[in-house]
Amino acid sequence: MIISRNGSLLTTAALNPNNVWAGSAFEYLRGPSFLSIGIMTPGTAGGLLAAQYIGSALIAEEFLVPFSAPTVWGSSQPGLSDQMFIQAAGTGGDRLVTTLRNPTGGTLTYNALAIIQPAGGGRRR
Repeated sequence: MIISRNGSLLTTAALNPNNVWAGSAFEYLRGPSFLSIGIMTPGTAGGLLAAQYIGSALIAEEFLVPFSAPTVWGSSQPGLSDQMFIQAAGTGGDRLVTTLRNPTGGTLTYNALAIIQPAGGGRRR
């Protein structure tokens, strides 16, 4: 299962609702799962802040989202080998929440990718 989100945040704004994955069919885990999550800021500026929760567990305190200029690195999407820096696990019913906040003086874009791999041990619903 894969969730991919792209968007932008205006100056000093946060997402509303503040969850990159809001509205996805996979926002709530269906059973035990392994997760790989990557988020990056492509373009000409960085400074976007994110935090990661799985269920009620805080997985990553607010951190600076990696900046990657496509003109230098050749990609504007998180890559499996280098930008999928959050590896975690969750159980059925856990909600994936990645918050975003832009404290800078300009609009910032983001690209996010979540790969959800069922861990087995339960029936599919």
